[in-house]
Amino acid sequence: MSASLALRSSFAVLVAAGAAVLPQRSQAHGSMVVPESRIYHCFLNNPENPGDPACRALKDAGGTQAFYDWTGINQANANGNHQAVVPDGRLCSGNNPTFRGLDLARSDWYATPVANGADGTFEFVFRATAPHASRDWIFYVTRAGHSPVEPLRWSDLFEFCRFGSVPLDNGYYRFRCALPELSGKHTIYTVWQRSDSTEAFYTCTDVEFGGAPNPAWTDEGALAAQNALPAGTVVTLRLFNAAGNDVETIPFTVAVGQGAATEWPYRFALAVNAQATNARIGVPGAGGAITPQQSASANRVYTLTSQNLNHQVDIRLPNTNQPPVAVIAANTTSVTGAGSVNLSGAGSSDPDGQALSHQWSLVSGSNANLGASSGVQTTLNLTAPAQDQTLVVRLTVSDGSASHSTTVSIAHRKPAGGGECDYVYPAGIGNYVAGQTVVLGSDGNRYRCRPFLEGGWCNIDSAYHYAPGSGTNWQDAWTRL
Repeated sequence: MSASLALRSSFAVLVAAGAAVLPQRSQAHGSMVVPESRIYHCFLNNPENPGDPACRALKDAGGTQAFYDWTGINQANANGNHQAVVPDGRLCSGNNPTFRGLDLARSDWYATPVANGADGTFEFVFRATAPHASRDWIFYVTRAGHSPVEPLRWSDLFEFCRFGSVPLDNGYYRFRCALPELSGKHTIYTVWQRSDSTEAFYTCTDVEFGGAPNPAWTDEGALAAQNALPAGTVVTLRLFNAAGNDVETIPFTVAVGQGAATEWPYRFALAVNAQATNARIGVPGAGGAITPQQSASANRVYTLTSQNLNHQVDIRLPNTNQPPVAVIAANTTSVTGAGSVNLSGAGSSDPDGQALSHQWSLVSGSNANLGASSGVQTTLNLTAPAQDQTLVVRLTVSDGSASHSTTVSIAHRKPAGGGECDYVYPAGIGNYVAGQTVVLGSDGNRYRCRPFLEGGWCNIDSAYHYAPGSGTNWQDAWTRL
């Protein structure tokens, strides 16, 4: 196996519009990616709807959280006493209940074909999402004759490789080990003991010894269809050399009727195999041929071993997002004097079912303010106007990429029998003239500033004491008209 295996995220996805919301992943640490560990393989195999029967059983046993925590199979207080903290029958889960489905004794866990290379060794690659100082790396494998339908026990294993501190290589730990002389399907069990903590990590990886992988092609990992794709989606295979330069790019556009999770990987693989010089997608068969399969998870990406390439699969969805529709509901559209209007945007909708944000603004009018500028609901608070007016409130809703606005008009009338006034109180305080100035109070009535001397209180800015009609001492300053 080539050192180029870095199993560079075998299914990197760039999406033009829309994104899936996934369960939150906890603090991560690492897992084997070459060959693929049980948990990593299932993570790549559509956690929400696994096509692989063993992965589906894993989900049924404990839900989907284990898939998203694929790098966290650990025991906090192992401190090298692995058999004490991880009992028989719970090795693959590391005795961690979140991962109990990994301990299911099944014969159909996916197994990667492995064989020693020309130098007599095989390169294991461990992805370290949170690297730590290492005390021990221990590689065990099941003995000849072990039955996969029996719970895995420590006595079923023997050690075949061990390392101490290993340097991190661009986010990966790499180990070259001579594979034991075994044939058929076996389970490799890896223990990683930290030196900077008592914490240890555990990994089960199923392999097929003597699988004789095609020496011309390096297995880069699964092409896993997480879901169906709409027509017009562009799926692109990109190949890079060791310097990170683009070597080859093969785009494929999903046509109508080709978007099913079992179909588009097959069509994409056919396009790649027909056009690419340095890559193939499919399943190895007789004579070294790599043949595409109509499957959501069976196809794998291969690159020419001699070229030492990295790869990435990009998916760009067509821009099919439809804009939302803003709708305003008001409990009234006519107010006389002071009052309030309750406004709601709950009737707004998005054709694509996406969550909406709501933004409110007062477009025109005075003697009014909005209780909140965002949120599904708000309140328009009004004080009595000096003259009739029309207030306009705008609601803008957005799905994150498209938006729509609408408005509602509110007739705001001055109080009945009002007449003219100089100010709407408290506007103009400091300029009131004793015996002359007329203001409109918050109760909708008109008030004249009392003659001098009492009229001097009119310009005192104290709503509590002298606000016309409502202050405790308003009669000292005002006469109601």
